[in-house]
Amino acid sequence: MKRTGTKRILLASGALLGIGALFTAAAYNDTANLNLGSGTSSSGIGYPNRFDIGIVLPDNTVEQADTASGFDWTIAGSDQLVPGSSITTTIPVFNNTPDLRAAVDFKVLLRNTDGSVGPGVPNITRFLRFTASRNGTALFSDVTWNAASGTLGTLAARGSTALAEGAVYTNGAAGSSTPLILKISYLDVPGVEAYNGGRSALRLRFNASSVH
Repeated sequence: MKRTGTKRILLASGALLGIGALFTAAAYNDTANLNLGSGTSSSGIGYPNRFDIGIVLPDNTVEQADTASGFDWTIAGSDQLVPGSSITTTIPVFNNTPDLRAAVDFKVLLRNTDGSVGPGVPNITRFLRFTASRNGTALFSDVTWNAASGTLGTLAARGSTALAEGAVYTNGAAGSSTPLILKISYLDVPGVEAYNGGRSALRLRFNASSVH
């Protein structure tokens, strides 16, 4: 790389008895451009892949569920839940990131701020209890919604190309996926009879952070 330099020349004009000076400058310029990145003209600095987790739908396709509205996860028998009974669902969660591990946790949240479904529908949230397990290990048992949170641990990197939304799910590297089993029980306690026909609007949120 040539060094940049400037050279200034003083040119004088005028009679000996007059004082006049004209300053001009001439510059020799050079530039050097260094594209910082991984070695190609289109590269830059930063992780080029999308850090991502997903869930596997019952039809074995990929769902991101990463919009504000979320995804409607169907639980068999949810419309038959009555006091003294329970429903269970298994949610397959996977790390969709090719080469970063993912520490994943989850928690139950209330929709519509208080778990209510709509006007005139009794809100049964106070009578619900939650139990969760992963690979045979209990994460919490018979807790109220606000205590229903836990961790799925650190999932291994997928180890292969990320799957697109709606793609058929294929297994990644060992340890890159795990099933979460969630059980929801409806208590049969005094006073519950006043909530006949009641419902609860809930959601489950997964949070993940990358692990190098």
